[in-house]
Amino acid sequence: MDSLMSPCLFRYATLFALMPLTAFATTDRDALNFTGPLVTPAVNTLPAGKLNIEPYLIYTNVRGGYDNAGSRHALRHHARQWQVALPMIYGLGDTTAVQLTLSAARTSTYRAHTDGLRMGDSVVRLQQRLTGPGDDGTGWVSSVSVAQRLPTGAYHHLDTNPLNGMGNGTARTTLAYGVQKLQWLPDGQALRYRGQLAWSPNPAHVRVHGTSVYGTGPGFHGTAHHGQAWNASFAVEYALDPRWVLVNELVFNRNGTLRLKDAAHHAWKLNPSHDISLAPAVEYHFNATLGLIAGVQFSVAGRNAPAYVAPQAALNMLF
Repeated sequence: MDSLMSPCLFRYATLFALMPLTAFATTDRDALNFTGPLVTPAVNTLPAGKLNIEPYLIYTNVRGGYDNAGSRHALRHHARQWQVALPMIYGLGDTTAVQLTLSAARTSTYRAHTDGLRMGDSVVRLQQRLTGPGDDGTGWVSSVSVAQRLPTGAYHHLDTNPLNGMGNGTARTTLAYGVQKLQWLPDGQALRYRGQLAWSPNPAHVRVHGTSVYGTGPGFHGTAHHGQAWNASFAVEYALDPRWVLVNELVFNRNGTLRLKDAAHHAWKLNPSHDISLAPAVEYHFNATLGLIAGVQFSVAGRNAPAYVAPQAALNMLF
């Protein structure tokens, strides 16, 4: 295994390249003012012809990792990343929307860093609403979506700096089902619940050459085979008044076995991984079309996965 990083180091080096970009939330406003939580995507769709843009600024600090038994171990040297993500969603019809998410990032460790801001993978997402809210904004809202990851970020041919890899090379498809409900409380305030379950089948294999995000070194020629992936999240928003909203989320991610093969048919594998995180946040709404959300997502448990803290903020704009 001379041309490969250790499995533990690989998990840290590829955390950002492997993160699902379909996670970024977008807005829907049926009652009061909500930007939507940090992670769980929108369930309701925008009115036809409306555009929502929500730029994110995220700072991720990897402080440790969870081993194969789920025990957490601290890292002597942290890995850090600044990331800019730009989800843009457009209402094609009153029940159909399309979303494009672009991203770029810069990563650093104790002795190396990315050569500037590097583009990551992109995602196109098509959403169809199945059921809508009642006239008073309450009632269950549900939708289905299909998202396609586009390998726009570099992932191999990285020469002497593997931190320049911000993608993973896969054209991964993700299918999701989401639900949402607004509930008025006796005191006149409101709770909004939102959840999503997403599944991604095995994508086609990825050709890997030279230094890559998969831990391979110069001279390597082979393929990477990703397993299935699952994501589940649940969020609660509590509206204090039309301007202030408190948020919390529970997020679960699971990635299947990753297998690497070289041209000589030597094979290596990394065991399945999962992580559980929380994402509390606060929303402030300047008006019905402009809102700011700020919070932090942090891991609380996992297996073969990094332990991280990721403070972040997003400005939600509806046009």
